[in-house]
Amino acid sequence: MPNSVSSGLAHAASYSDLGNGAVLDNVTCLVWQKSENVPTATSLGVAMPGTMTDNQAYCAALATAKYAGFDDWRLPTRVEIASLLDLDVKPGTGDALASIFGKETTGYYRTSSLWYETIANIKGSTYGWIYNMGSGLTSNAYLQTSNANARCVRGNGSGEGLTEQAVEPPNHYTIAAGEVTDNYTGLVWQQVFSASAMAWSAAAGYCSGLSLNGHTWRVPSLNELSTLVNEAAVSPAIVKTAFPNVVSCGSTTWFWSREPLSGSTTYDWGINFCDGYTGANNTTSTTAWNYFTQGYVRCVR
Repeated sequence: MPNSVSSGLAHAASYSDLGNGAVLDNVTCLVWQKSENVPTATSLGVAMPGTMTDNQAYCAALATAKYAGFDDWRLPTRVEIASLLDLDVKPGTGDALASIFGKETTGYYRTSSLWYETIANIKGSTYGWIYNMGSGLTSNAYLQTSNANARCVRGNGSGEGLTEQAVEPPNHYTIAAGEVTDNYTGLVWQQVFSASAMAWSAAAGYCSGLSLNGHTWRVPSLNELSTLVNEAAVSPAIVKTAFPNVVSCGSTTWFWSREPLSGSTTYDWGINFCDGYTGANNTTSTTAWNYFTQGYVRCVR
């Protein structure tokens, strides 16, 4: 998973402009459409910004037209869009992605990942995952019938079908001595998490003071935390056999990432495993969905 350049972590975000309207992510090896909605939806005969159906049709039209020489364009998944976000930039400035992509349209960006309750047909839910590039790079559920932008991607196979629940990959985790190794990302996680919630400023000290098995631990990045989300579950949206007893849903159940909100000395990024939505606590309204003053910590190495 790419990390922000300023984080100093391994796998710093790196991109190559292919010179044909596409950009290669040198970390994930995914190839992205350089500018969202370009070529224009009008030239492809698809309404954009548009509904999920429109967004899918737009990427399919790119594939049919062999845009940039490729015929396998598609909507990205939730975690694929998460991999693009640049937390070094100030939200709402049109620079939510690395500068190689240029200014993007602020607003919602569609993913191909449906919300769990939609796939499970709970109460007729018709939501899918989106990322909001306009008000803080947050992710959450969004009506399929509402309009959103599309930035298409190719590579990494097709994954599950749109209406199929996410399937955990084989041999996903190895669990031993209180540590959980993700055999796909290579990250090693603390199996339990902090016994109590704490201020963001205390998270780094908690992890540096963790003596588990004599290793050196740190607070994970937001992108790293996003890889733990189990999209086939809610409350908690995590693999419970690997990470038991996770608190979820509500203003007191957030988990801290290592990144502060860019341009702020007050607010910081976190994730809630109610269903895996991300947000920064940049609000003073106690009734806002992203109001939280403390969070739990699960360390990583």
